[in-house]
Amino acid sequence: MLLIATVLVAVGALITPFYFHALVRFRRILLAERPVIADRRGSLSFFYIGMHKIADLNVGAAIVGAAFGPIARELKDPNAIRYARRIRLSLLVGVPAYLMAFAIMIAGAP
Repeated sequence: MLLIATVLVAVGALITPFYFHALVRFRRILLAERPVIADRRGSLSFFYIGMHKIADLNVGAAIVGAAFGPIARELKDPNAIRYARRIRLSLLVGVPAYLMAFAIMIAGAP
């Protein structure tokens, strides 16, 4: 079971850089075409002053929401659909891999 958990963590770790790359690129496209979506600020956004905007949870959630919604198909940039697809694939493969590895590690803990 530990071997399976290790493989799942490795899969998640290998997918994470692709996710962040697609997230940053998709945010740049959104900033160019629809800045209202990518510059969303919430009530707790003051905690993220001095950090990159992508670190703000409100911005990240808005970008992921745009990637999963119809907005990606409405953008004019031809790369928007590609980066949205990468975000979707990374989340749909990476998150379950991390969660299953976490469950295996908890179940195997003494």
